Formats: sequence, C-alpha cells, structure tokens
Amino acid sequence: MAFRPVLRPGPGWSYKPRMPYELIALDLDDTLLKEDLTISAANREALREASRRGIRIVLASGRNIHSMQRYAEDLDAAGPGEYMICTNGAEILETATGRRIFAQAMDGELCREVARELAARGFPWQVYEGGIIKTNRMNPWAEEDRRLTGQALEAIAPEEVDPLLGRGQTKFVVPGTPSSIARLHAELSALFAGRAEVLISKPYFLEILAYGVDKGNALARLCTILGLDLSRTMAAGDAMNDLGMLRTTGLACVPANAIPEAKALADWVSERSNEEDFVAEMVRRFALGA
Repeated sequence: MAFRPVLRPGPGWSYKPRMPYELIALDLDDTLLKEDLTISAANREALREASRRGIRIVLASGRNIHSMQRYAEDLDAAGPGEYMICTNGAEILETATGRRIFAQAMDGELCREVARELAARGFPWQVYEGGIIKTNRMNPWAEEDRRLTGQALEAIAPEEVDPLLGRGQTKFVVPGTPSSIARLHAELSALFAGRAEVLISKPYFLEILAYGVDKGNALARLCTILGLDLSRTMAAGDAMNDLGMLRTTGLACVPANAIPEAKALADWVSERSNEEDFVAEMVRRFALGA
C-alpha cells in the first residue's frame, strides 16, 4: 500500500515530509502546462533543480510520445534512463529512444465493437498512429486535438477503417459537447464494464482504453522496473484520468483548478492553479524543502 502521510487536505496546507521523494510524476494538460501549452519558467526551474538533486521527473499524460517529447526535452528529462507514462498508462516508454518497456492495447475485435457502438450513437472517433491523429469524421474537436498535441490530423478513408481497427489500438478518443460526453461516459462505462476503461480526460473528450490501463498502475509498474519505493513518489494531476495515479502515489497533489474528485483524493490541494505555477510550489514545498 502506498505511504499516506497524515495531512489535512485543503488549500495551501503543507507538512514536512518524513522521507525524501525519489520520483515526481506529472500530468501535462491543466496541471504542468499553462493554457498556452507551455511550461512556465518557475515550473521548469523547480523541476530541473529536483532533477539535479537526483529526483526522477516522469511525465504521465493521456498524450502519446509524439506530443510529449518536446516537454521532456524542455525539462532536461529526455536523456538515457529517463521514462514517460504515455496514453493514460497504456504505454511506458524510454524517452530518449521511444522504446516501449510496457504496452497494452485493445485487440481488433474490441476496437470494432467500440466503433459500432459509437456509430450507433452518432459519435465520431479518432485513434493515433505514427504521430498522426486519424479520425473517421472531421469535426471541430479533432481540430482542437490537433492544436493541443501538435500532431497531424487526417480523415480515414472508408476502406481503411476495418484494417485500422483490426490491428488493435491503444485508445479511442471520442469528442462531443460536455453534456453529451457525460451521458456517453455513463452508457459506455456500463456497457464495457470489465472489458475496457472509459474515462473523461477533458470535458469534451471521452477516452476508451484496454481494461486495466491506468496511470496509477503504470506508475507502480515503472517503480518496480526501476527498483523504487512507490511510497517515495509524488504525483500531480487534475482530471478523471489522473485519479488512479493520485490514489497510488505516496503524496498526491492537485492544483486549484482540479475536478472535485481529484481534490477529494489529494493529500495537498494548492491555492494555485496550473496558470499560477502550481507545480513549482509543490516541488519546492515537498521535494526541495523550501
């Protein structure tokens, strides 16, 4: 079981750690990144200082390596022996080489079933291959995903849909209005219970992944691979796809803009948002002892 210090979760509350932290796992969107998709100077310097002190910096995102690599490089966390948790935990990759040390995808049969259920409900969907967003129907949210991730976007030709699904995929992203995505989440969570993971990463994005895929499971797996004590990790996240990681880590921290479910799991809730250098505050308070 992960180490849980006795804290009073709430805005601005802090404590003196009983042991040094060995790894910091960080969600990207709405946690480490600002709205303009950059890492602030304060966040960058705090994380680089933690790295200089021997603390591993691990990015843990719903994104894939093609849209995460530049952020690892910006933090000087892309060298040999550095790792990233990608695709909400479906992949653990060696940052410098892109080599997968763990991967879990949905098989072709499940992918085809997911596509049928989405078509029956009138939703478009998109998958990711080779740094390209591939959508079965162009839509404004797919364009937003292109802007957020910096990846190319292309429509799938009708004759390519079945081969694409048949070779299996790490995840589906289903775009829609927040209200329609909330309803779809309830429906598909029940439909695919015990067979797939269904979560909301942004209010307008539903994600469907292989059963058991979770950032928390990936963090525990990475710690086992690296020989690290899971209780000596800290993690930051803000959304539904971060909840498993917040449950698993030794110290769970969330920004002021986190969803209520994330705040309920947190050991520490900052008064600062992702726009106000929340990560720098967290790192200096708990990892650097400032």
